[in-house]
Amino acid sequence: MSEQKRVNVVPIEPPPEDQRAARPLRFADESEKKTRYHMPRALESSSPVGYRERVCFSQEEADQVVELLSLARPTQFIEPEAPVTDGEMFEETALGVVTSRQSTNYRGHKQITLGPEDSRKMNVLLHRLRGCEAAPLDGAEYTHVVLSRPYRTAFTLLLTFVGHLPFISPLTVLKRALDKRFKHIDDIPTIGYLQQLHIGILADAMERAAPIASAGKRKAQVFSAPFAGDNAGQNTRVIRQIEKLAGLTMADRAKGWRVALVGQVGTVPDEERPSIAPDLYRKIGANMLAFRSERIQPGVNAEESAPEAYQQRQEMDVPDELTVMAGRAAYNAFVHWTDCDREHSKDLLLLERIDVLTPNGKRRLREVRDALGQVTEEVIDGIPTWADLLTGKALSRNAARGRKAFALAGQRIYVGGLDRSEVAAAGLDWNVAVRATGAAAARSALVAELMGCIDIPEGCDLLAGICLMAGPVNQNDIGKEFFGHDDLLCGEFPDRDPTSLLVWTLKAKTVADPIGNEEQLLNANRKGALVDLRPGPHEVVAIKRGDRLVPFRKRGDQAGGDPSGGDQFGGNKISRERAFHDVDNFVASDDGQPIEGNRGEPWPSEWASQPVFE
Repeated sequence: MSEQKRVNVVPIEPPPEDQRAARPLRFADESEKKTRYHMPRALESSSPVGYRERVCFSQEEADQVVELLSLARPTQFIEPEAPVTDGEMFEETALGVVTSRQSTNYRGHKQITLGPEDSRKMNVLLHRLRGCEAAPLDGAEYTHVVLSRPYRTAFTLLLTFVGHLPFISPLTVLKRALDKRFKHIDDIPTIGYLQQLHIGILADAMERAAPIASAGKRKAQVFSAPFAGDNAGQNTRVIRQIEKLAGLTMADRAKGWRVALVGQVGTVPDEERPSIAPDLYRKIGANMLAFRSERIQPGVNAEESAPEAYQQRQEMDVPDELTVMAGRAAYNAFVHWTDCDREHSKDLLLLERIDVLTPNGKRRLREVRDALGQVTEEVIDGIPTWADLLTGKALSRNAARGRKAFALAGQRIYVGGLDRSEVAAAGLDWNVAVRATGAAAARSALVAELMGCIDIPEGCDLLAGICLMAGPVNQNDIGKEFFGHDDLLCGEFPDRDPTSLLVWTLKAKTVADPIGNEEQLLNANRKGALVDLRPGPHEVVAIKRGDRLVPFRKRGDQAGGDPSGGDQFGGNKISRERAFHDVDNFVASDDGQPIEGNRGEPWPSEWASQPVFE
């Protein structure tokens, strides 16, 4: 197995004092229309996140934090000091399945957590699987079974109407819709890959979530490869038994739900625990919930109506050493999830780096933007007129609205992908490699996010952020499938057959994106047209008790049920706690006024301290 390399701390130089700024935080006056640059008055949500701000790390703290970027797998579980409590489980799931990065916040994951007895049964099944990344371990305290379903959103609904010949479009649209509904066939390949990318991102997050939530006591042994691609076909019989143990129903399968990951969690000996101070884990967890995609580069791509802080350029750059460490983290993740030789992984993982501050980088960025814009116009022109009229022109409006998803800004822009033939020649399954690419991109991005929290000056929100996007490669794939375009990576790798999978941008800046960008994920009244709301734990996590699946942190419903169900049940107690709330990194206005309900409501202490499994 290839070893992971330690990621070094790389502080980011702040801009000159006269260029330092933070996003303005104020409520709209009664006389003005509320915009995304105004604070929401209140929050009513069961999400463990809320509106957060970053917490500053010292360089000494950062030296400990980076250990999470090269975690080794556990080699054994020992007898636990105490059983896992409701509060610990809440914060572990808050950092894992509840908030794992997904395009448009799509609810494509749900989790069933098994107790000690079922974990022993699961361990027997795991030993029978082919393709495991590591040996299953005895002594797991509990086991997470993550289910995944195909990516289906307003964007994929739009894709149903793309690429048809005019006179036969009613028939071909109908056929494609039926294929998607009953055969789970994707419109374009990258939509299918997107599901695998999301799984890889979650797998990597789950490995960090267990130690953070337990102050280093527990680790997770996460298995992804046995449930991907050819491995899944070879493991069909065992996977069916895992599905039965986890309570997956025929109705779930009909909707496309499948086992995607299994994670054993247990207590590890002292020598396998990260060298991180117990109190520091609280800050790390709170920061993880504060991180979000940063789309705006001040003075570059802010709209005219944006406040002054977004209009002024800042003399900042992403240090070369930071890009080296981001790359190191990416290769750490790729070799971790594929067991590929480290040097070979550098050949397999195709990366085009666009340095926007150089003349060639600016030219390349214009080429990418122009190509994506051309695809957008071709999509709009090709939507069947009958379908656009029937939907009140919602299809063409959503196609045009998607341009925001393809906006690229930042000092460093990366396009990542793979060559299918090279992956096969290396003896890797394609879906396993795609999942590893998702993990690599997310871990690479986390480097910049963490470094952007080191010694944040007074009056600044951050020093660096990232935006991880699938939109540009999906748009490019539409061009490839229907309009004869080349892959985004063809120019950088002309002698290979690349498939672009993700784009991520690194930004050095001090002004966080508008709070309204986050409000569309938390406020049903302002929900974005192409996004889902952040879920509460009871909506995506269930605890298996006997033969029942009981929604996590939902009291009063003794019937159990589907963890993806809603919370509209009169008389039930639903968790509205915010994870790591003791760190108190909740957004407040510039004059200190809080957002009503943002701090949430602590789960009753007698419940939070109870063991999850008696």
